[in-house]
Amino acid sequence: MKAVGMLGDSQERLAEAALATAPMLAGRRLHYREAVPGVASPSYHGVESTSYLVAEVEGAAPRYFLKVGERAAAALLDPSAAFRAAQRIASLGLAPQPLHLAEAEGAILFACLGPEWRPATLDTLRRPERMGAVIEAFGRIGAGEPLGRRWNVFEAIRALLTRLGEEADTLPQDAWFLIDWVDGIEAALVAAGTESRPAHADPHASNLLFSPDGELRLVDFDMACDTDPHYQLGVFLNEACQFDAQMKPGIEMAEGRFREDVFHRCLAYAAADDLHWGLRALAMDRLSPRRTLEFRKYAGWRFLRCRMRVGRPGFEESLRSL
Repeated sequence: MKAVGMLGDSQERLAEAALATAPMLAGRRLHYREAVPGVASPSYHGVESTSYLVAEVEGAAPRYFLKVGERAAAALLDPSAAFRAAQRIASLGLAPQPLHLAEAEGAILFACLGPEWRPATLDTLRRPERMGAVIEAFGRIGAGEPLGRRWNVFEAIRALLTRLGEEADTLPQDAWFLIDWVDGIEAALVAAGTESRPAHADPHASNLLFSPDGELRLVDFDMACDTDPHYQLGVFLNEACQFDAQMKPGIEMAEGRFREDVFHRCLAYAAADDLHWGLRALAMDRLSPRRTLEFRKYAGWRFLRCRMRVGRPGFEESLRSL
């Protein structure tokens, strides 16, 4: 770990400025180091922010976890909304405690979880007890009061397309095909009716931490919002399940019984989410100063999965079953 004052890059400058605003750290000689290096492929982790482990004594176990948003990604992030969501979810015992918001620096200070807390893997998420723990957490969060930030994936897709421009050379050649299909998904969902509930809304495996005895903590609240709960469920099952049939037990856990219409909703939202994250990765490819990150490779994977989903025989019939 390095001592505060031994400044390196611009993110470290923001980190130290954020630490200086935290009342509980006043007068302490802090040390810190990067927690997780950013990687955009094969996963998308730590690329819109930089995270640091913070200790009060050099060589001691870290007591704090600091997340600092990338300045280049500021238009995509709302640290105040993320902090409020983290407070709400932590009050349910489902997240590390958020301790301080440094809004000007785009940073949030959390209590640090110990090294025994490990990110989920796709294999473990398919285990019934782990899948059930995540879906139960969704239900507990969704039963609370609104978070105050309404969001839906289709509006986010339109905003990203506007940011990129219709003629962006990074868009796949069949972008029109994917966009047309997702427009159709939106129309089908609007016709069928949707709900809005509080949601963590970013249930990728790296954001789901388990202790050795199976306790769950959610991290990364940048996407937390009020949205259709079937969007969150579809995103999670799309992440955890290699095949569509593997999603069905998760739907039964969420709904109390397997529902065919919810299954089709999850498939539809999964396709839309793949397009959203593909476009978001391309936006970050344009915005981020970190040129070693493979944003376009990650985007290509998400576009491929969207293409495979909407091009599958029977997908149009699936939309008619919402």
